[in-house]
Amino acid sequence: MIARTRHHLYMDESGTHDMKHVDPNWPVFVLVGLLVGETYYAKTLVPRVRQLKRRHALPLDAILHSRDIRRWEGPFGFLKDPVRRQAFYEDLNVLYGSLRVRLYVVIIRKARLARGYIFAPNPYDVSLGQLLSLVCGPPGTPGPWRPNVVKIVAEKRGKSEDKQLHAEYQLFREHGLPSYGAPSVQTRRPSTVSRVFPERIDFVRKSRAVSGLELADLAAYPIGRAFVNQDWDNPAYLALAPKIRALLPFP
Repeated sequence: MIARTRHHLYMDESGTHDMKHVDPNWPVFVLVGLLVGETYYAKTLVPRVRQLKRRHALPLDAILHSRDIRRWEGPFGFLKDPVRRQAFYEDLNVLYGSLRVRLYVVIIRKARLARGYIFAPNPYDVSLGQLLSLVCGPPGTPGPWRPNVVKIVAEKRGKSEDKQLHAEYQLFREHGLPSYGAPSVQTRRPSTVSRVFPERIDFVRKSRAVSGLELADLAAYPIGRAFVNQDWDNPAYLALAPKIRALLPFP
């Protein structure tokens, strides 16, 4: 019998779930899932992220947050120095390139999603169901070759938002994963969801430095920006591209 590697799935988003006011400069909701082996995460990924922080004189509890890095804010004020900025960006690219991770991405085009419903669904709920289906693998993937996801981790967004997302996740476990009409996404039976994924999502504080969430956050904005601008030659995207196992624009 094939021993299935235990995996963690770290999720982060870029954009808001507000469907009434769509920002023309960022008309999407991007959800990224970073899948990594449990043992590899603890023994290799986390130490490498810490090494990067030490190399650039960052506190170990400093969070590699894409927005702060882009704006040179907080502990990343040193990025105003072009020499240090270039060195830091190069090290980030080398770090990502060295890691054994897979990225799954769903990009919700909010205006199109709103036009398809009388009451527009929450883009986080839609993208979560689709992302989990993508993580299960292509149609026809034998059960033993599907990942064994023992932990799903996401940032806390607020009591009501987290409660709603947890409720939606439980519906997926009870009723399966819908495709929402995406031809490249397979619906999944409840039994498949229960076999592949854990009973709940673990929510962690935004102030806590969790390496998997940091790396998912660093991927969400560059991928979304490449899609919005249709600029697939952007260096930040190209550094991530080899790790992308699936990228779904919807609808």
